Amino acid sequence: MSVSAPLSSRLPDFTWDSLDAAATLAAAHPGGLINLSMGTPVDPVPPVIRQALADASDAPGYPLTAGTVELRRAMLAWVSRACGAGVDGLGVLPTIGSKELVAWLPTLLGIGPGDVVVIPSI
Repeated sequence: MSVSAPLSSRLPDFTWDSLDAAATLAAAHPGGLINLSMGTPVDPVPPVIRQALADASDAPGYPLTAGTVELRRAMLAWVSRACGAGVDGLGVLPTIGSKELVAWLPTLLGIGPGDVVVIPSI
């Protein structure tokens, strides 16, 4: 019986810091950065977004969890560009927010008894 490597050794490095460069680049564009992170919004909602929400307000039901094919392809392309990762066999799952991802992550990663989970202090 061989001993497999711990689950943590198969996970990528923490990539949150990679967003700093993207935020700097976005801030340099005309109109600046639109911050959609957690907190209190400080920017007005653009009219085009308000109209799109109003137009879709009578569409009952929740959106598909898996997202559209186009969205998943775009996510895979980003992973390939930003992380230099191969995407063959890679699965992506859009989530409504980070809490949903955090809640599902142990299941998606197959974490079980005896596995170690580390929560970084940011």
